[in-house]
Amino acid sequence: MNSTSSDSRPYVLVVDDETGLRDVLAFGLPKRGFDVACAPDGETAVRLAKEKPFDLVVCDIMMPGMDGLSVLETIKKFSPTTEVIMATGFATLETAVESMKKGAYDYVTKPYTVNNLCAIMEKALEHRRLSAKVAQLEEVNRLKSEFIAVMSHELRTPIACTMGFISLLLEGIYGELNPRQRDSIERVARSNEVLLKLVGNILDLSQISANRMRLSEEVFDLRELAQEVIRTLEALANKKGLTLVLDAPQAITVLADHTKLKEILLNLLGNSVKFTEKGRVALGVHAGSGKEDVAIKVSDTGIGIREQDVPKLFTEFTQLDSSTTRRYGGTGLGLCITKKMVELMKGDIRVESQLGAGTTFYVNLPIQANGRTQKEAIPVPIPDDVESKSGKKIILSVDDDPMVLKLLADSLEGTDSQFIGASSGEEGLALARQVRPHLITLDIMMPHMDGWSVLQKLKSDPELKQIPVFVVSIMDNKPLAFSLGIQDYLMKPFTREQLLSKLNLTRPDRILHALIVDDDESVRSQIAEVLLEEGYDIEAIDSGELAIRRLNQVQPDLLLLDLAMPQVSGFDVLAAIESLHFREMSTIVMTDGKLSSDQEAFLQRRVQAIVEKKSSTVADLAQRIRKTLPVARKAA
Repeated sequence: MNSTSSDSRPYVLVVDDETGLRDVLAFGLPKRGFDVACAPDGETAVRLAKEKPFDLVVCDIMMPGMDGLSVLETIKKFSPTTEVIMATGFATLETAVESMKKGAYDYVTKPYTVNNLCAIMEKALEHRRLSAKVAQLEEVNRLKSEFIAVMSHELRTPIACTMGFISLLLEGIYGELNPRQRDSIERVARSNEVLLKLVGNILDLSQISANRMRLSEEVFDLRELAQEVIRTLEALANKKGLTLVLDAPQAITVLADHTKLKEILLNLLGNSVKFTEKGRVALGVHAGSGKEDVAIKVSDTGIGIREQDVPKLFTEFTQLDSSTTRRYGGTGLGLCITKKMVELMKGDIRVESQLGAGTTFYVNLPIQANGRTQKEAIPVPIPDDVESKSGKKIILSVDDDPMVLKLLADSLEGTDSQFIGASSGEEGLALARQVRPHLITLDIMMPHMDGWSVLQKLKSDPELKQIPVFVVSIMDNKPLAFSLGIQDYLMKPFTREQLLSKLNLTRPDRILHALIVDDDESVRSQIAEVLLEEGYDIEAIDSGELAIRRLNQVQPDLLLLDLAMPQVSGFDVLAAIESLHFREMSTIVMTDGKLSSDQEAFLQRRVQAIVEKKSSTVADLAQRIRKTLPVARKAA
């Protein structure tokens, strides 16, 4: 047993204004293994409990002066682990029940025997012991989660940077290596790759909140954020034939954490898009009923949720049934994290759903800013040496990690590019407007303004939207990034060779080669016209067999592949060339019908975009291909 007494015997405080009862318990309880202290009134009991914590308190309800309920409330405030048993004589049963609501373990009715009281006390001590064990396990789990969360930033990023610098050493950027040095560094590189894979497996768990989240508040327009989120998910919704609707009739100025609120909206809206096969997904943003509240509503016409499954919706690692897991995938953490973020903002979230008819999430947040204004942007000074090297192509890198900026700067040494680094999204946007770089590399996971926000602002600015953007991140979310119009995606860690190879694709004098594979001559002809207008060099093939043969001879920049061809299908082509490991080839596939979940999973890992032919004309199909071309790293 847990105990505060010196000889490990449970320490009990008896509080009663009846002298005879106190004497009986002071005599009988020590014989049954308890140490006892007595108090004739509530005030004395509170003083004794503050001087030395007790394992148990047996307290009369009806006492003159400070009554038993007041004693219970006071002791529970400064010693919540102390178990309290209330004794009632003339008090009603309702009073005894009320005492349990206030934190008492149990109550005993007077008159009672010492044996009866001891039986309740033993149960109370066991409850105390189990509660302490649960608290200990919860603390261990919290510390474990905290450790994983710290690792996600403090461990993986340095490993990625280390591998980057190792690649520079092996390429001789810092001087030639002798054979023994090269062998040793190659061993370090291989070990680092193994370590990074191990860390990556652990980091899957770091998505769970470790109670380390902190709010970084700023003033912004919630309607603008909602519009940004709609634009972010529009391409994914269009791919499924869904309609995205925004109901935000007025600007709402809020003081909140922009990044976390954006993640809340992305999680809820993305969840609705994921589980909706047809119809629409709607986002509503309104001023709430209170003066400082906002109300957010996300509704869909999706598969819905069974009533008995609603309580499990916000539980970690939970998909509501195995078929859902197989079909839709996911870790089951998105809604759990969303709920924790809402609660961190002192808000609440609830859900209504009907199986087969759709789901609606309601979020209420006390974040309205009541007329506060945003801070004006501060001009960012241009580095001194940019003007003197204006003949070089300027590469602007936006990343909050100085080691990554150093790695990128060193990787560009000896090239015809001039490096400029920005340590925040705000600074990156300011520099982009001032220097008009040839290319921007962009990290995603940054505080205050994340990479998605920077990308949205770049692509919505008429003067900046044509600048090619490479995402350089430890986060793997290529479909979303390509749908927003990026030029390419480079995962950390990366080598200098990989970086320079991708930069070479942005050379304005470079002609990109496209291979069209389709058994329909009219489709090949119409798509070829579109690609020629976009500056591609074209090669067209009418069968999967010939495509495999050609792809074993040459790597195109863009492969446009029909999935439904006789004899050798597009799936066969993708499977046959998988071993070629084409690093710089983008693939757009065309499909006539609905894909199975296994086919979608196969394509997700291998292609950048899927275009449905449906029943539209060939000309319409060609125009849809044109809209998808930014995914294919179109020449700048």
